[in-house]
Amino acid sequence: MALPNHIRSAFRIRRKVKDQVADDVDAEIRFHLESRTEELMAQGRNRREAERRAMEEFGDMPGAKRRLRAESARSLRSVRRLEWLAELRQDARYGVRKLASQPVFAAVAVLTLALGIGANSAIFSVVHAVLLKPLPYSEPDQLVSIWEVAPTGDNHNVVSRGNFMDWRDQALSFETLGAYGSSGGVTFYPDNGAPTRVRVSFLTPGVFRALGVSATAGRTFTPEEGVPGNDAVVVLSHRFAQNQFGVGDVVGEAITLDGDRYSVVGVMPPSFDFPQPDVDVWAPWALDEEDRQNRRSHNLMVIGRLKPGQTLERAQAELDALAAGITELYPEHMTGWGVNVQPFRADLVASTRPLLLLLLGVVGLVLLLACANLANLLLARAVARQREVAIRGALGARRGRLVRQFLTEAGLLAVLGGGLGLAITAVGLDAFVALAPDDIPLLDDTRVDPVILGFAAGATLLATLIFGLLPALRVTGADLENTLRASGARAGTAHTRVRSGILAAEVALAVVLLIGAGLLLRSFLQLQQQDYGFDRENVMTATLDLPFARYSDGTVDHVEFYEALLARVASIPGAISAAGSTDLPAGFGSMTFSFAIEGRPRPGPRPREEPQPLRIVTPDYFHTLRIPLVEGRFFTPYDDETAPDVLIINESLARVHWPDESPVGKRVSFEGQEGPWLEIVGVVGDTRHYAVDAMPSPALYMPHAQKRWDWTSWLNVIVRTDGDPVALAPSFRAALWELDDQLVPGRIASLTDLYAETNARRRFAGILLVVFAGLALILGTIGVYGVLSYTVAQRAREFGVRIALGAPRGAVAALVIRQGGRLAMTGIALGIGAAFWLSRFLESLVYGISTTNVGVFVGVPLLILVTAGLAAYQPARRATRVDPVQALRAE
Repeated sequence: MALPNHIRSAFRIRRKVKDQVADDVDAEIRFHLESRTEELMAQGRNRREAERRAMEEFGDMPGAKRRLRAESARSLRSVRRLEWLAELRQDARYGVRKLASQPVFAAVAVLTLALGIGANSAIFSVVHAVLLKPLPYSEPDQLVSIWEVAPTGDNHNVVSRGNFMDWRDQALSFETLGAYGSSGGVTFYPDNGAPTRVRVSFLTPGVFRALGVSATAGRTFTPEEGVPGNDAVVVLSHRFAQNQFGVGDVVGEAITLDGDRYSVVGVMPPSFDFPQPDVDVWAPWALDEEDRQNRRSHNLMVIGRLKPGQTLERAQAELDALAAGITELYPEHMTGWGVNVQPFRADLVASTRPLLLLLLGVVGLVLLLACANLANLLLARAVARQREVAIRGALGARRGRLVRQFLTEAGLLAVLGGGLGLAITAVGLDAFVALAPDDIPLLDDTRVDPVILGFAAGATLLATLIFGLLPALRVTGADLENTLRASGARAGTAHTRVRSGILAAEVALAVVLLIGAGLLLRSFLQLQQQDYGFDRENVMTATLDLPFARYSDGTVDHVEFYEALLARVASIPGAISAAGSTDLPAGFGSMTFSFAIEGRPRPGPRPREEPQPLRIVTPDYFHTLRIPLVEGRFFTPYDDETAPDVLIINESLARVHWPDESPVGKRVSFEGQEGPWLEIVGVVGDTRHYAVDAMPSPALYMPHAQKRWDWTSWLNVIVRTDGDPVALAPSFRAALWELDDQLVPGRIASLTDLYAETNARRRFAGILLVVFAGLALILGTIGVYGVLSYTVAQRAREFGVRIALGAPRGAVAALVIRQGGRLAMTGIALGIGAAFWLSRFLESLVYGISTTNVGVFVGVPLLILVTAGLAAYQPARRATRVDPVQALRAE
């Protein structure tokens, strides 16, 4: 193709004209010397004297040259900065006009980028709050968690009271050690108003000192309040104090909890939420010398603060030495036990960290996919502007200026997308917190702060470079003269390989996300099909705890009250049966006891078998939950305090200790070979007691009427209904208040909901991954459609010629579909390889299937191929409609 005359002239001018820089220093010096000489001659000096004086004033020639060069350089830099700003302003105005002329493209680009940046910023804000942001305590890096290592290998076992007291009194690596237990509900009796349920955390005074926190009003606990007799004091949360006492000074006020009076000595800051965000009251955990002798009951969690200069390793070594000494003193109870010291922050988020890092990686892939899609769109748009770029280059525009023009337009898209992305971040963050499981720590501290804004700005800048630089370099790097000579079709063909490569990368990212979502979805379905070992449908649960102040006769009062209550509840219309258990199904934590088997002393210093969960249940417990009897009998109402002590065990415990014989009739003791003995009267089926994904484990069952410990004052009421279990809640409360109108039940919920909560983390991860994978599939489909549509437009004349020469229109469509299939297969191959490597990060979230599940790894590629075929259908159809007459006329 011949070049127009004005283009030829532009090339000739460009070859002849050089950049002119006015840097003639010698001429400048001569001008200044001549001017000063004339001034001196006007004052009456002769020319020779005037020239000498001017030279003296001006200084030496080399120094003058250097000064002039420096001044010229500074002036030139200032001019260049002004020119650069002017050019940037011009590029921005031009970019705005170009985007305004293509509103659909601009809207799609901005929305795509906003979704990527918004999702990334929302997830990063959670990661920052949970994993990165400093804890709201004094010098949080000095805080450690201390656990016991059980003989079974569990390195996060709660601590016995005696061991904690020995560590606290003897360890030299710590400024202080504190202990706390699980938070529980108690009944608060206001002076004016109805009783309500509040959450109390019992802890030793050292906890507040270890955390380095102070009360906003009053004080925290003193060491003296950590011993029995001086523990009738409490510290209130800011929320509870405001709700119950308003803005007045509550320090010195008295409150009633479970019938006991406590004096308020302090109110904590609004931000203090240790150990859980919903704690209302903190009370001292009083320990005495009797507790120091207790090495069997493990129920404390320990936090400590290292002394300045102490390391985690030295603290671990010191506690290891103390544990060895304790084992020598108490071999019966402590043989095989150890100590585990962990950084407090790492220990707090250990179970959450894999999930958050997984989600951060997923949204990072979504952002990369969005950027790849936009790069493809911008490359197609840039190719369409290739002749414009060539003309501007021929007229003298530098490549850097052309690249800057493209980056400016990309930057405009990025700024708009980033701004909209921040709005999406705020909405997405609220949705994330609402959907997230309750067991993610520090989630309440999540907010959009300067760090998140900085992350969004960085993501925007990165996106600009990713999807703006590649099209700019590709288009501006083309040979100008050849581009102007080439036809549109041939100019676009040069970039087909790049766009195809980007599309293959898009498909690969979509495959990775879809495989991850498929694995979690398949795992979730697998969990739903699990056999729980009992019937969890239509079961209501409620927690009760009898206050010692009003039920002082211990076991007798407890048994009489709960028998009367269960009889009333079972007669409620809609109730089929009612029972009780100290260990609620799908609950967290349990009582475990070691036991001796009659006639089978265990060798070594530990005479009892490994501790196993003990559940104290009423006679109708197995009938209500429909747990099958395997051997022997169930409990009956006659198994009371006047009858011989009996137990029921499950199949797992029977397999461990009596694998080749019947355990019915065998006797065990919780004290040792000296007794007293409890006879095993039945074996029941195994249950998934703790969670839907928790394998059945050994367990013992004791009749409630024969319970041996007055401190087991609580019971979880379990009611089987013939309809909606929660609908029975008002009737249950009425039956309860007929017996005691001062008791307030804890949470009332269906057993199905409780088990759903145990799977909340998997379900939450699955929902998010499915959403992001669906977004990736949509972006990938748009990418396939865009590439093939552009290809059809570029090859329109070729398709027309083929049709004119007799090619069937179906064969032309097949060409387009095959191209889409090849691109999809390339991306699928890359994606499967990446997914196979990355799937190991899902191991903690996948249950019941392999992370390389064949069904998922086959099904996802098939889905991608079908989707690619659908995306290719419309471009292929358009290719068959090319007019061959018009194509031949163009040739």
